[in-house]
Amino acid sequence: MTGLGFKLFGPAVLRWIKLSPIRLFAADGYGRQKETQGVIAHVMRKHGEYYGSGIKILFIGHIPQKQMRQSSGGSLSVTAYDGGQFETLSDIQVNLDIIHWFKPDNFVSVYIPDYGAIVCNTVDPRLFEKDRENQTYRRQLKTRFDMLISAIETASLAHLGQAKGRRAAKIIWRKERNLRQAFAQLNEKIQKLDELETHLKAVGAVTAKQLSMTPINEPNGVYAFMDMVGSSIVRNCLTPRDFFLVLNLCHEIAADTAAVYGCRVDNFLGDAVFVENMATFDAPGKNGPSGLPERLMLMTITLASIFNQIHALKQGSHPLDRENRIKTLVEKHGIGLDFRAGMAHGASLVGPLGSFNRRIVTAIGKSVNIASRLESTGTKNCIHIEKRLLEILSNSVITKDTPVVWQIAAAKYGATPVQQMGFFSFFQDFFHLGPDVIRKMEPVAYKEFTNDSTYLITCIPKPGLPTVCAGI
Repeated sequence: MTGLGFKLFGPAVLRWIKLSPIRLFAADGYGRQKETQGVIAHVMRKHGEYYGSGIKILFIGHIPQKQMRQSSGGSLSVTAYDGGQFETLSDIQVNLDIIHWFKPDNFVSVYIPDYGAIVCNTVDPRLFEKDRENQTYRRQLKTRFDMLISAIETASLAHLGQAKGRRAAKIIWRKERNLRQAFAQLNEKIQKLDELETHLKAVGAVTAKQLSMTPINEPNGVYAFMDMVGSSIVRNCLTPRDFFLVLNLCHEIAADTAAVYGCRVDNFLGDAVFVENMATFDAPGKNGPSGLPERLMLMTITLASIFNQIHALKQGSHPLDRENRIKTLVEKHGIGLDFRAGMAHGASLVGPLGSFNRRIVTAIGKSVNIASRLESTGTKNCIHIEKRLLEILSNSVITKDTPVVWQIAAAKYGATPVQQMGFFSFFQDFFHLGPDVIRKMEPVAYKEFTNDSTYLITCIPKPGLPTVCAGI
């Protein structure tokens, strides 16, 4: 009858006095999982750490019974002892609304690896009194806790040593099984981490520090958008599988080439790619670009190299497609596979953007918008730029003071390049272009963007000229 009474009325009574089962996690107002408060829940969540650190004792200080009787809320701090030092735990609190039903003088919890948790109090509650943050009876408390840890270790070893036959086999088998499971899980996690690292490198990976960075104002960033020309026609001619094959290979080329020339893929936007070069994402420990002119040169080389590699891809001469699948699709369906690009420079805001569970580090601002508008009004296999950017590139020279581009030029010529080489002279020679690398555009207007003086940088050699697949 007592059991039936608890079964029928027990849950209601527990809810009324604010007691609850031990739940390790709960859902907040947004449906996200959060850790529950409570000593036992904390100990069970952290039990994995105790396998490495041994036995750990958690306790709260002496609780005057008068305070317990008058309790109407509040919490108590928890201290941990691991056999060496005392440590106040900031991520755990004891709710007085719950423990005052038990009227304890103190609260001691110990987790024993492979056996579970035990909870107890002591016969001398004064041992737990504190002087501010320090234990008043530190030496006496340490002595007793050391004895408790020693007793638990001795009992555990004695229990294991006395186990015989089937019982001993079960204990050993349980440990062996746990080790095998842990080994398998670690291997699986290593594989996932390797796959994740490869994926992050392809999309401009950021560190955890950058993902939680404070948004900043970047005064001299370089931004470029590139987009497939006539993507709707290509999409209608190909099967979904073939279209994604084409698009992913082009994106792979963009990501790999950007990394080669010190740029970063900010994001993939359908068939478009957002690339940037700024000091915020320079590789640590390496000499970065000397300033804005060199960043502009690097972005120009990056985009032109991507265009040339995609041109090689559709002609069947790119190492990413040794089976010539893209060339076969292009010839079979009579489609073009060309991209156009727009490039701009200036100030922007850089920081983490997105939802709580999905966030990227990106740049936003007027310069980013201008790069996007220039791409939309550009021409295939060309980089669309404004006059002020052309003036900077036209006056840029390659010297030892531009170390990154200098190394690219040295690799090109196999020796020290000519001092004070103009950028466009090098660019023309690097990609085997004709003399008309720059040509002026007609006045352009797109959405809120209008400009009468814009220019195109040619990136692909004309038919009849030797081709190059730079950046491989």
